[in-house]
Amino acid sequence: MGKLLKVILAGTALAVPGMTGIASARAQDAPPAASNGDIVVTAQRRSEKLVDVPMSIVALDAEALSQAGVSNTSDLTRVVPGVAMTFYGSFLQPAVRGITSTGANLGENSNVAMYIDGLYQPQQIATLIDLPDVQQIEVLKGPQGALYGQNATGGAILVSSLMPSFTATGKFSASYGNYNDVQLRGYASAPLSDTVAASLSASYQDRDGFRRQVVTGQRDLGLTAKVVRGKLLFKPSSSFNVTATAYYAERRDSSMYAGFAINGNSIGHAADLSGLLGPDLGPLFPIPATPDATKPGEFSTSPDVFTKIRSKGASLRAQLDLDAGTITSISGLTSNRIIYLSDVDGTAANIGEARAEPLTGRYFVHDTNFASRRFGAFEFLVGAFYLDGNETFGNNIFDIFVPTVPPSPKVLLAPLNQYGKVEKQIIAGYGEITVKPVEKLTLTAGGRYTKERQKTFSDTLNGVTLPEVVPYPGNPVTFSKFTPRITARYELTSDTNVYASWGKGFKSGVVNTTDYSLDPVKPETITAYEVGVKGRIARTVRFGIAGFYYDYTNLQAVVYVPGKAYITQNAAAARVKGVDFDLSWEVTPELTLSGGGAFLDAKYTDFQNAAAFVSTGTGNLQITTDLSGARLLRAPKFSGNFSANYAIETSAGRIGAYGSLYHTSSYGMEPGNRIKQGAYTTFDGELSFAPSGIEGLRLVLWGKNLTNKAYLASTLTSTLGDVGSYAPPRTFGIRAEFGF
Repeated sequence: MGKLLKVILAGTALAVPGMTGIASARAQDAPPAASNGDIVVTAQRRSEKLVDVPMSIVALDAEALSQAGVSNTSDLTRVVPGVAMTFYGSFLQPAVRGITSTGANLGENSNVAMYIDGLYQPQQIATLIDLPDVQQIEVLKGPQGALYGQNATGGAILVSSLMPSFTATGKFSASYGNYNDVQLRGYASAPLSDTVAASLSASYQDRDGFRRQVVTGQRDLGLTAKVVRGKLLFKPSSSFNVTATAYYAERRDSSMYAGFAINGNSIGHAADLSGLLGPDLGPLFPIPATPDATKPGEFSTSPDVFTKIRSKGASLRAQLDLDAGTITSISGLTSNRIIYLSDVDGTAANIGEARAEPLTGRYFVHDTNFASRRFGAFEFLVGAFYLDGNETFGNNIFDIFVPTVPPSPKVLLAPLNQYGKVEKQIIAGYGEITVKPVEKLTLTAGGRYTKERQKTFSDTLNGVTLPEVVPYPGNPVTFSKFTPRITARYELTSDTNVYASWGKGFKSGVVNTTDYSLDPVKPETITAYEVGVKGRIARTVRFGIAGFYYDYTNLQAVVYVPGKAYITQNAAAARVKGVDFDLSWEVTPELTLSGGGAFLDAKYTDFQNAAAFVSTGTGNLQITTDLSGARLLRAPKFSGNFSANYAIETSAGRIGAYGSLYHTSSYGMEPGNRIKQGAYTTFDGELSFAPSGIEGLRLVLWGKNLTNKAYLASTLTSTLGDVGSYAPPRTFGIRAEFGF
């Protein structure tokens, strides 16, 4: 906390001499309300019209997210073409245009960066976030290394929550759905004085499990989630403000681990445990015959699997508007504590479980930047970033049991327990300069230099427990990179732009905590080329289309051997090319149609010595193979969505109808594409009524996945087998909303 105060005071001291300056530029603020129908975004760390930003962006406000049933970050798949929000176990791993993480090694980051109110969220498992007070989400497609740093090779997701207001305002909702799904949400804000305003938001959800265990018949443990966020805004003048934020979130969910053995491939279908204990001990422990889960409403893993994520944190954000530009400084502390229990054999027999007790992450993050106003033909941005923190497996446990079937008690045969820790320190500087040499042409060049130091510690190597915690002999390991970006934008009309961009990104390297004999895994690097056009056709039609090509090297891939090793490796190279588009048409004042799609061709160009799994029916055999020419995982050839929004005023009140269709072609769920999710289509919708006699009230009938399509949300492959779990089935209910 002392470090946080020092940084904040230093940034404030820098700002104080110019506090009397007039506001002339805005940077990294929450997106202001759109004017003249224009969507405003902060993708380039300053507020700009979406049409003027030379990159492919999907921006969704609170109303659009609510209508589409987006209640947390994992729901973005259905509303953002080219984006898949899938899980590796319970680790959320977004894929943008085929760029995605494949594993969850200690300290390994997602390569789609997540920012909440301008603050980077470094821990991969903690990016599944509920959204009770969201104002806008921006999904930035393509590498964002210049402005958003390492671990943004695929893109960045920027979440903005509502700021405190100097006008009393609030919105509340209560919902009840099938599976006894109770959801309560609220946001309220009011002034405390002429210079201070406060806000408080909260959400609560509790529902039963979606599936029943094939032996016991009991439901999975369901979901309980709660979030509380408070903000205090101090605004002594129109040019200076400070916002303090504190939050607490807790989420306990069993759906990602309440799964089954995909295609029946599991050691649980072997006659004995020879594959796990060896030929001498394995035959002494015969595996009882157990039924498989054959329906989407069933699961065969242990009945008590779950993930519990507890997050808390605080941040302080200061913004000062000067004659020359805007200084924005944000500092934050985050603390995550994760406990999970995973059945890694996927069958009803008690054989092998992995659990964390706990996995923790504690980080301090600071970012300060200055966004200038325009000086003639020029404007610029300069900033600095700092991160310090660690991730720790206090107890990373793999338990082997004497084979029994629930409800018989578990009998522990051999516990394996590992302690691991990764410490990180990142320092980066970034900037860009924009010049307008002629009236309609805008050129921007910038970049970011990042230096990261990692220290790794472990007490278990290759399945052997050591007498003490041992540091990696090469500590500290350093990864550094310069990631530039150059763009050109030409204004065809006041509402339409054509653009071209070139840029680089990189995902940080990692040390394998379970095997020090391996060299550190190299950072992923990507070079991206994109051309596009976005704007309006007449007044009522907005559109955007972009073509892109990526050179992708040193992709990181994972091999999991339970109880022994969790190994990240580098693939040699890949290339990604494609086209994505979006369109919105205001057909009449009452009816709006919108949609988008992404065509993707993403393949390994060189991956000759890939460590992969081959199914034996009783587990997987690790082999070395050539995956050159294979498609990247989570990279469908096509994905798209279409929605219709209709609302009409009547004497009784406002009646609304909304429907959204999402379709994706098939795609692989692991690097070798041995496990595939077939093509599927989902439909979400709502009917609403806002009675004219009660201002602010809205009643809604809602439904999600109304086609009741069963599709994989999570996979976990290892030498013990292939375990998967389905996304939520058809859900529906009624919701009452009230705002003032």
